[in-house]
Amino acid sequence: MGVDDAVVRALGTVANWFLLAVAALIALGVVRNASALLYRVRARGRILPLILLPEDPAEEAATAAPGAHLTAHLAAHLTEHQKDSILAPGSPSAATAVSRPQTSTPAQGWVESLIRMALASPPGYAVHLHELEPDGAVRRVSVRILRVPKNRIVAARVVAEADEESLVEKIAVYCIVQVRNQPEMLRRIPRWERWGEDERAFTHYRKGVHEQRLHTQARADDASAGVDYGTALRSYSQAVKFAPGNLLLRHGEAALIELMHAHHPDSYQRAIATYQRCTELWPEHIETAYRMAIAYSRAARPLLHDRDLPPERRAQLEGMAHLAREHLADICARLRLRSLLRRWLRNSIPGGRSNSGERRYWGSWLMPLPLPARRSQRRTFLGAIRIALAAHDLTQLHLNGHPGRTSVAADRQQRAVARAFDRVAREVLVRTRVPARGTGIRRLLFDDHTTRGSAHDPDTHSTITHPRATSQHWGPVRKGSTGWMTHYNAACFLALAMTLPDECLPTGYARAQWQQDCNRSALNQLDRSLRTPDSTLTGDWIAHDSDLDQLWSTETGAAWAEFMNIDIPAPPPQPRPSAAPSPVGGPRVPGR
Repeated sequence: MGVDDAVVRALGTVANWFLLAVAALIALGVVRNASALLYRVRARGRILPLILLPEDPAEEAATAAPGAHLTAHLAAHLTEHQKDSILAPGSPSAATAVSRPQTSTPAQGWVESLIRMALASPPGYAVHLHELEPDGAVRRVSVRILRVPKNRIVAARVVAEADEESLVEKIAVYCIVQVRNQPEMLRRIPRWERWGEDERAFTHYRKGVHEQRLHTQARADDASAGVDYGTALRSYSQAVKFAPGNLLLRHGEAALIELMHAHHPDSYQRAIATYQRCTELWPEHIETAYRMAIAYSRAARPLLHDRDLPPERRAQLEGMAHLAREHLADICARLRLRSLLRRWLRNSIPGGRSNSGERRYWGSWLMPLPLPARRSQRRTFLGAIRIALAAHDLTQLHLNGHPGRTSVAADRQQRAVARAFDRVAREVLVRTRVPARGTGIRRLLFDDHTTRGSAHDPDTHSTITHPRATSQHWGPVRKGSTGWMTHYNAACFLALAMTLPDECLPTGYARAQWQQDCNRSALNQLDRSLRTPDSTLTGDWIAHDSDLDQLWSTETGAAWAEFMNIDIPAPPPQPRPSAAPSPVGGPRVPGR
């Protein structure tokens, strides 16, 4: 009897352990499948990362050590050059060019080994490097790209170069191009971001980015050294030959042209032609349409400074200003929620138009931006466009009384200026409890030095530069949901307002006081643009933006640029207008 009980207890113990093992296996399978499903949902529609695998420790130390060093160099290279580019404000981000690199390390300890056993491997493309025997002075590295977690080899090549920097650059270009050209990745990349199968496109692009960085650093180290973007521009042009439909290349090329020829109207037309052709190629791309409209606006700025332009030139500039307003109004219509949602649904329905990359692009306009931003991309662009439209209204005031234009009374011009300032104040300042028209000038310019309500007080104007408490230097209350691009456009608007004719100035303002207040407010908007956490504004772009030229001619503007270590280039001398001959059959009418 005792023997039978012992056998029963032993069998029961074995059965319990067996059931416990089965339950553990079931729990392990559930956890592993759940983690795999979670990884799959998170990676849906996204570009998978590059996972850099370490050298196999079982190999000889003489072979493993150089491979580990090369892997670390490649990881640093990919991470360092993710966002190296100088793009115009409003252009698409350059971070979409490369995949996010990750490193995989061996498990340390039994706890980490157990966790790796329980959780599924995240999807991605693993890069394995193995250094082969050198061929003389040329180093050779075997590169294998595996699709994990299936460990299926999707690409392999032997890369050979003499120096390590060129070797790492060539490996990085090969890995990025091969990964982005995989069939599953092509469905996750918008059509205007594809690089094609020729690696020379991405190679020349990286070379152009490298040249940009070198020239920018050289100027930062030596202020007297000029910046020559010609080499970078030629590299972009070479890359365009192999990937003509890639918008990132075109935006980089056009941005360099804008930086190089901001004060040369004839050469600046190349940037406009580039943006115009890009909008014809990809009419749905919003950032390209925005840059084209801004380029047209900047090309029409001579209307503000030169009142003796030839009739043909004036008609051409007025046509550009009209095109700028037309394109800006069209972008506002395209940024309506109904239009964006229709675009998003069109790329979500299974069928010929389904593209997860473009669906992600249209969804980015509907969803809030990642932290630390507190707004959506749509809200940022709408604010910037509305301010650009207000700047266009100021441009039209300079045409008052020109040949072919009907003269407008001074009071109507002042009301137009007040409406433009109201539109800008609504975008960059918090709303007042009782909204009232005509308060934008006061809130933007002289709210901190007035004692007479809504009118400018010349008696207290001279006290704005006196020492006072720090909190009183903050200026009007900023709207929290305003993006850096909106503040930057507001600074450009206020700088352009400094050149308004005398008959357009509000009541109580003299020319000198108006320019001082506009200059002070424009610098305040530049400060707020730089204070925005996700600001990508660069000193090079501030220095070469012709809309801000009026700021640097003042003492406070020059002091601000010196404090920010921004080297303002000297504008080219303006040719003196020659006296136009009198028209045949009538007397010559003198200009105003």
